[in-house]
Amino acid sequence: MSSRTGLEAEAIKRLTDNVQPPVMRAILVQCLAGDIAPSVAISRLLAEGPLATVRAAIDDVAERAATISRVSDMLVHDRVDELTQVFVENVAALADVGDAANISSAAKAAREARSARSLESGDRGEPRISD
Repeated sequence: MSSRTGLEAEAIKRLTDNVQPPVMRAILVQCLAGDIAPSVAISRLLAEGPLATVRAAIDDVAERAATISRVSDMLVHDRVDELTQVFVENVAALADVGDAANISSAAKAAREARSARSLESGDRGEPRISD
């Protein structure tokens, strides 16, 4: 009979099999084995690829856990749930940061465009006196 560790390893392999890219699969394996915390795994995943790729990898593992888990997989299934929960709780903050960066870039572009128009029209930013 397989040891608990052997059963966990089988479950982890089943849940992460064919997750792409391989570097993300390796990080997920470490997380599901309990070697790294879900928050650390998410940080490392985000360092390896865009948010959409990380989301797809986590969603893939979570879907497999929901559909092909066995009774002996419960510890690994709990780790998948924790990973998913941490990701979902923090993805809004990540999206907000991304939106802020996009807004900041758009605001900077608008300022640069106004500045260029001002220089072209000869306006040097001197106050105007209106009648």
